Amino acid sequence: MKKIFLAIFLATLAIGLAACGNGGGKKENKITYAAWNLGNPQDYNIERRMINEFMVQNPGVEVEVIERPKIVDKEGNESDVGWNEFFASRAAIDDMPDVFLVSSVIEVVSNGWIEDVKDLAEADPDFLKVPENIRDSGRLGKGLYGLPSGMFYFGYFINRTVINSTGSGAVIPEYGITFDELLVAAEKNSKPATLGGDGISGIQGVSEIFSWLPAQLDETLGWYTYNEEGYHLDSEAFRVAMAETQKYFGPNKNQYSGYVHETQENTEDLYGSGDAFANGKQSIRFEGSFNIRGWVGGTSDPEHNLYGHDVDFIGTPSVMVNDKKVHRIPTIIDYIGVGKGTKNKELSYKFAKWMGFGVDGYKKRLEIAKNNPEAGAVNFAPLIKDQTLIDTYFELYPTMTEFRKIVETHDDFIVESLHKIVPGYVNSRWDGRYNADMSIANALDAIRNGELSLADALEAGLNRVINEEYQKAKTELDKILNK
Repeated sequence: MKKIFLAIFLATLAIGLAACGNGGGKKENKITYAAWNLGNPQDYNIERRMINEFMVQNPGVEVEVIERPKIVDKEGNESDVGWNEFFASRAAIDDMPDVFLVSSVIEVVSNGWIEDVKDLAEADPDFLKVPENIRDSGRLGKGLYGLPSGMFYFGYFINRTVINSTGSGAVIPEYGITFDELLVAAEKNSKPATLGGDGISGIQGVSEIFSWLPAQLDETLGWYTYNEEGYHLDSEAFRVAMAETQKYFGPNKNQYSGYVHETQENTEDLYGSGDAFANGKQSIRFEGSFNIRGWVGGTSDPEHNLYGHDVDFIGTPSVMVNDKKVHRIPTIIDYIGVGKGTKNKELSYKFAKWMGFGVDGYKKRLEIAKNNPEAGAVNFAPLIKDQTLIDTYFELYPTMTEFRKIVETHDDFIVESLHKIVPGYVNSRWDGRYNADMSIANALDAIRNGELSLADALEAGLNRVINEEYQKAKTELDKILNK
């Protein structure tokens, strides 16, 4: 019944929009914007303030926020229309938002919802200052569709306060530490529980080693062994990375149960209830840098368990390969795009840049965060290595000296956001079938846990299957791009 209500709503929406659609005459200096991070209008968060500041900086320009309509099911429950249904209904009558946040570049290109902005971006000096593999990640075929609106890093958070509480042998990890050194530090930075709940966990976050470590061992590979040729689970780099991961999940995992969180049972007895890192009971934790807002923000909140703690972020560790130190840090990229059929392409690009990678927009974002903390924090670092932006950003996070080294100096990245930019990735990594009984995700878990050997899985066609999923989706996308 809910689907019936939705169908009726969408049909009504399409009729209403058709009367005032793209061809009906948007004002010359008016653009529309749709995004899922705007909160409620009355909250007036940092994103809505950025929109208003754009209009202040550009007199005569109007940016209209398009809110998703509500639908009501037969029980009277109210909810927002799904984003895909919302975009599909507007695209059907040629009235896409001029600018919108993009959850999957593959999807919006496949559906014909987004403009190619290659001509504008390649003539933009700011865009050309974004690291090359980051700015190029939104390219498909000969076009550029996804503009970077934010960049986060995957890697390890450290809590110096907790580490120092473990005793005289504590080791503070720093940016550039090797993988082997990090695991040694994790062991030294742990402490068993004595009274129940008062232990210190050495490290959490070893389950994804096989996703990022191969790219350190073999620089021709990316996240999950991907490159333009496909996936390489049959590579020596993946074999070594999976063997390292198996140490903490396979039959010998108890050797590491003194300090590796994933190997432990009864963690509540060891560290108390809740998240060990957020509660100040863990030394090292693998996560995305988007957690800066919660964890580092918590260090100045008297109500938070991390209040007064010294938390930093070091990224992923380096690896020694043939006596050479290789250090590549995974990045998570968010995208913004210009809607298909916009009548204001240049203005829309300018606004998308303002909300994302642009220097002027980011400068204003920092100013808003500093002067209006109630509007929300800036939880992503500048995408452009502009010293003024970097200095101002780290005024907000002065204790994050190791993270600053990454933002200021690091230039070798692995793009993690493959589900947004690589055709068929969801099937190649998770949902595709390894065999009749197991998905690819299940097979990888079984290999990691020592229940299925990697050699046997490869013999049974694991690498072939995931590349078939990739090639099948790539062929379909190429047909769309070559129309």
